Amino acid sequence: MTWIDHGRRAASVVLVVLALVAAPVVAQATFAASSSGGLSAGTAQLVAPTAVTGTYRCAVGFSTESFQASVTGFTDTGPAGATYRYTLARGTTTAKTLTSTARTATLDSGNVTSDNTTTRWTVTIQATLGLWTGPLYTRTVTCGTQNSSGSL
Repeated sequence: MTWIDHGRRAASVVLVVLALVAAPVVAQATFAASSSGGLSAGTAQLVAPTAVTGTYRCAVGFSTESFQASVTGFTDTGPAGATYRYTLARGTTTAKTLTSTARTATLDSGNVTSDNTTTRWTVTIQATLGLWTGPLYTRTVTCGTQNSSGSL
């Protein structure tokens, strides 16, 4: 190797070292003022339906009884796109379940054997979105031994 080759190699090494030392200085940045962003982020939350409107009807016969609940609407302040699970239960036994995107539903127990005493019927509505479920709206109605009706 000639002295020119050695000189070129030495100059190359010096230039590489200078570039590595100078690069962080060039890339350094500072912020002169702070500013808040115009957007905020939060989490969506499923909520229980409110302001539920509708009616119920208790029908009592000699050996049978039935219950019908008609939900005509409600308010849901949770995220859009929810599906609603409507459930009708007699005591602790589920009598009917309906799933719909509509905020209206009719749940009918059909004729069931009467126990000749008061019966507790429970209507629940629950919002679901994907795998998430919201809290329940619950309305319990006690039907006596005579026909009756009222508002949910």
